Amino acid sequence: MGCSEQYNYYRKPVTIHDKPPTPPPNGDKEIYPGPCPYDKAKKEYKCPPPKEIVCITVEKVYEECKKVQVNEEVVDLSGVAVGDIQQAFCKEAELVIDDLHPFRCEKVPGTNRARVSFYFRFRFDYLDQEGLKCFTSEPVFHQKVVIMSDRILDKRIFVQCQVFLECIDCFPSDAQQVTCCIGKLILFKLVALVQLLVPSYGFCPEPDPCEQVEAECPEFFPQWPPFPPQSDVVLSTTDDDITDIEE
Repeated sequence: MGCSEQYNYYRKPVTIHDKPPTPPPNGDKEIYPGPCPYDKAKKEYKCPPPKEIVCITVEKVYEECKKVQVNEEVVDLSGVAVGDIQQAFCKEAELVIDDLHPFRCEKVPGTNRARVSFYFRFRFDYLDQEGLKCFTSEPVFHQKVVIMSDRILDKRIFVQCQVFLECIDCFPSDAQQVTCCIGKLILFKLVALVQLLVPSYGFCPEPDPCEQVEAECPEFFPQWPPFPPQSDVVLSTTDDDITDIEE
């Protein structure tokens, strides 16, 4: 068993169900973020006309490419596991960014290449003869270099990198060894800070108030009475149960 090289877009799709915004009480046709109304007859979206043309400062993406790959990370648990490892389960993979583990995205001087280097760690559960245990790896170094167009040589252009990680699968690869397949989606972008003219609908509408977090203890409803229950059985007596006391 091994990691598949046919791995492509590995992130699971997430469906977000947005609640439609409440229209303003005064009846004005205020514009809210969201999809434009769809005209089924003309089979096209009908967005409202913009109110103005504005000049904004944004990072424009002039060029981008992606690198998708899967790497096998082999973990020796001979000093930790008890007996043979029966199963292993992925938990997560994440970037590690601190003073000792920097994230670098840069041009390779004098070339049309871009380079990214970073550290990541992964976690998985495994089942041995003692039960279910958890393992967290030490930071793992990874570096990737790609070829871009000659536009990268422009000093006004800088490189931007984004890294998405996922622990795809973990499985026992020996008696006390686990192999994990770590998927990496790396985006390389050539960007520059520019000014653009764009149609605008004005400022965004005022958002709804945030939901408050109750910073108090919940109410307490103790059971009453707080004593051991009395017996509901009433003992009946008969003539046979009465013993005469001789004087």
